[in-house]
Amino acid sequence: MPGSPASEVPPPTLAVGRFGAVVRQLREGRGWSQERLAGEAELNRSYMGEVERGVVMPSLATAAKLAAALGVPLSRLLQHCEQTEADRAAEAFRWL
Repeated sequence: MPGSPASEVPPPTLAVGRFGAVVRQLREGRGWSQERLAGEAELNRSYMGEVERGVVMPSLATAAKLAAALGVPLSRLLQHCEQTEADRAAEAFRWL
C-alpha cells in the first residue's frame, strides 16, 4: 500500500485465518450454528466450516453473502480481519 509500512499488511495466510475467525465470532455472537449461517448465505455447510477454520478463503462475492447474512457491511467484516490483537483488545475494553 502506498504510504503504509509493509509490516501493517498481514500476510495472506494470516488474513485467511483471521477472516474465518471473525466470521465464527460473529456467527457465535448471534447464537447461530454453522448450518444456519450457511443457509442464510446460501452456502454449503461443510464449506462454511472450511472458511471458519481458515482452510479456504472465499471469493469477494461469497464474502459479501456472508456479510449480508450476518447483517454487517462487507467493509466492516474485512476491517475486523485487519485489526491487530492489540486493536481487538482495546476495542473489547471500550465495550466494558
